[in-house]
Amino acid sequence: MVERGVVIKDKGKFAQVRIERHSACGSCGKCGMTEKQRHADFFVENSLNARLGDIVEIDIPEANTARLAFVAYILPIIPALILLGISIGLKWKEWLTILLFFVGLAVGFVIVALIDKLSKHKWAESPTLKAIVNNEKINNNKIEGENKNEQN
Repeated sequence: MVERGVVIKDKGKFAQVRIERHSACGSCGKCGMTEKQRHADFFVENSLNARLGDIVEIDIPEANTARLAFVAYILPIIPALILLGISIGLKWKEWLTILLFFVGLAVGFVIVALIDKLSKHKWAESPTLKAIVNNEKINNNKIEGENKNEQN
């Protein structure tokens, strides 16, 4: 999905782009905006050297929700179920079975944390800067005012 937005912060290699909700906007969730939000901010690699106030187009890829759901919900429970199955199969005491289930769950969350660290927190593709539509400084005073408010 390609959206137009305004660069509200220029941090050299990265730019913060604000996408405003428009009348045709539905509630698909691709941009991460809820129905009550009026805008969403994205950090994109500033490959086109966009500056503060530039109107740009960014490509927001669809998240691979199946992969994200697997990693977040299914992967942590797999070691728990394996240890639960082993303890039930060996007819260990109930308290030990429950304890092993929670140990397996903790191991699963450690695995997810390691995968997250190794993948450098990049579970979904990041938005990319596609084009600078024009270099006019639109609402530059408003943007500078917002930046000053954020610094305070």
